[in-house]
Amino acid sequence: MAAESADISDLRWLVSDEAAEIFAQFPQPALSVQQLARLQREHSPARAALISEQLELRQRGRAKFSRAEAMFFTRVGLEQATDDVIAAYKSQRFGPAQTVADLCCGIGGDLAALAAGRTATGVDLSPQLAVLAQANGAAYGQTVATESIDAASCDIAAFNAWHCDPDRRAADRRTTQLDSFSPTTEELDQLLRQNSNAAIKLAPATHVPKAWRDDAELEWISSRRECRQLVAWFGSLADHGAGRRATHVDRDGKVSSFFAAGDAPLQTASQLGGYLMEPDPALLAADLVDDFALQHGLQRILPRSVYLTADAAIDSALVATFQVRDQLPIDRKSLSKRLKEEGIGRVEVKVRGLDIRPEAFLKKLKLSGDLTATIILTPTPSGNRAILCERV
Repeated sequence: MAAESADISDLRWLVSDEAAEIFAQFPQPALSVQQLARLQREHSPARAALISEQLELRQRGRAKFSRAEAMFFTRVGLEQATDDVIAAYKSQRFGPAQTVADLCCGIGGDLAALAAGRTATGVDLSPQLAVLAQANGAAYGQTVATESIDAASCDIAAFNAWHCDPDRRAADRRTTQLDSFSPTTEELDQLLRQNSNAAIKLAPATHVPKAWRDDAELEWISSRRECRQLVAWFGSLADHGAGRRATHVDRDGKVSSFFAAGDAPLQTASQLGGYLMEPDPALLAADLVDDFALQHGLQRILPRSVYLTADAAIDSALVATFQVRDQLPIDRKSLSKRLKEEGIGRVEVKVRGLDIRPEAFLKKLKLSGDLTATIILTPTPSGNRAILCERV
């Protein structure tokens, strides 16, 4: 029995103190056959299956949530939920808003963070998810109310601001077409007319309507080396009005952000400088590489390359910085000889713009030694090169 389709009475039992005592008896991520059989005898097959599923999902949830061991998940809900570090960042952007609605709240990843210092109400069409979201708020020490209604019918004007994570799998499991979301674009626009102070969470590759691009601050947010979501901020929640923002949030909650309202001209280098910079996935998704480069005195190494170069390093978490040691032909034999001479035995291989598999290339290098280095295989102004460098 999966949580998303479980009987409501069984889910209410799952989040009860009685079930908490059972969880305490089985801290491991999986039940043995004997333990599962015992639970089925003492409770019911459906409730035993729920306990077993939650033990597995809590183990997986640790990658996203610091309090996963006390939370409740569905498989899809865990995959789609905002992790607690990004949720905390988004929550602080709501500023002084005292009443907030979280539409399509799912398991409540954003809802728990929005409730910190505020009155927060979660809305989800699924009564099962409404039960879990309320319990997950409690796992973070927050009291939240939840309602099981259609998000499009919510009286959104009764709140200071609202957040929505439209169901991206309503018609297509991974659609990026906003018209296929639920609520639909038309329904979201109706909600915006009722209350313009909104944050709408989208997949990073979502095609955003022109009206939204003209009116909203579009923010691409990355963490754990991936661009995780796009948020369209409207009304008072759009800090600088219409424009694009790239934001990186690290595991400790440290935020690095860059905003631009226009489009900067392309700047390319005539030769590789002493440092190479790889833009963060959020910068790439937001199409802000050239704007960022202009502000920081960087240039692309080639017009279509994502890599930036300069003679000095910059201090920003929105780029990974490498100090260039040498540029070499892409020849495994000569590379192996050079690495061996320098005692380099551990190598990170990165490839951009070339049809080379990093894992296969690395396997054919003959390495020995204790030192580390990075090799970037990419086109440069001097041709295709293996750039020997070190992470800064």
